[in-house]
Formats: sequence, C-alpha cells, structure tokens
Amino acid sequence: MTNPPSGPDDPWQQPNPQPPPYGQQPYPPQPPPYGQQPYGQPRYGQPPAGYSGQPMPPPGYGYAAPPAPVPGGRLAGMGARLGGLVLDSIIIAIPTIILGALFGGFHSSRSCDAFGSCTNSYNFSTSLTVDLVALILSLGYVAYFVGVKTQTPGHRAAGIRVVDVNTGAPIGPGRAMLRQFVLGITGAICTIGYWSPFFDNTRRQGWHDKASTAVVIPSK
Repeated sequence: MTNPPSGPDDPWQQPNPQPPPYGQQPYPPQPPPYGQQPYGQPRYGQPPAGYSGQPMPPPGYGYAAPPAPVPGGRLAGMGARLGGLVLDSIIIAIPTIILGALFGGFHSSRSCDAFGSCTNSYNFSTSLTVDLVALILSLGYVAYFVGVKTQTPGHRAAGIRVVDVNTGAPIGPGRAMLRQFVLGITGAICTIGYWSPFFDNTRRQGWHDKASTAVVIPSK
C-alpha cells in the first residue's frame, strides 16, 4: 500500500483547493458546514420532509366509510320490524271485521252438484263505506301511536320505535300518516314496499321511511 503524495500536489496541503471538474467527486470528500446535513438527508432528531406525524398506511391499504349515524347508534332488526307489522295489522283488522259484520259483510251461499251433494260457503266482503272507515282508523292509529308516541302497540311488543332520522324526536302525526300512506301504496305493488328496507344497507330505511325522514331503531 502506497502513501498519498505529499508536497504541492497533495490536496490536504493546499489552503484553498480548487473545485474539481463538473461531475467529479473532490478528493478528499469535503464535509458539509457545521450544523448542516448533506442535501436530501434530514437533520438529526428531525422527521423527514413530508412527514405529518401519522403512520403511513401500507401500500394498497383502504378503508370503508363509516355508516351514517342514527339516533341511538343502533338499527332495529328486520325480524322485529316484521313482527311489529304483523301485530299492528291484526290490531287494525279487528275493528274492520267488526264493522264489516255490522254492515252485512258476511255472506253465505249454498251450492249443489249433479249428485245432490250440497255445501255451504261463507264469504266476507266490505263496502266502500267500511273501507273508508278502516282507512281513517288506520291513519289515526299511526298518527297517534307512531307520530306522537313513536311506537304502536305492535312496535312496543317487538321492542322498536320510529323516530326522526336526524334528531331522534317523534315524527309527528302528518309525517306518520305520510309514512303509512307510502307503505300502503308501495306495498300494494307486488309487496315491494314491504321489502324496500333491504335495499338500504346503511340505515335500513324503506321507501316509506325515506319519504317521512324516519328511521326504525330499538326501543331499549
């Protein structure tokens, strides 16, 4: 191993060495001024440029947007909603049948075949008056129990209630009747309206719920 040259050609002995030609590394390498770091490197104890203080996600990492909030933070189960609907339908049907019976809604008929065997059959049909009375009873039922109390007797038995989607307050009689009217119209079209809550994966709002800005949540 040979020692580096000494004398006037030794760069260590030159007080003011000349910069090397462009693109060449000086010999010996010159250290940066005190307190500075080479270009592209952070100073000791400082984070690199562009660091925001948050851990960087791995490549390809993604996340789903959080679900839209609802009052109470929970949604009612579809089984409970179906149970409440069935119970309320039975409750509303009872006075309708009674009114139909009072107005002659039950009819009996007798039919005989060629062999002389006869059978009796009974039919139930309502008149326009009974249908209008039943509609008024149904709207009044939901206007009071849903609009004011937030839950019908069927809802109470199922452990659910209907509230405003933004505030959690009662939706009021007008919006409750609108909700029932939309449910009746859309439900009459091949029962699609009754299945509409399944079309909303976020809040389980049916078309009748969205029309009245309501949401169904657990009562406890």
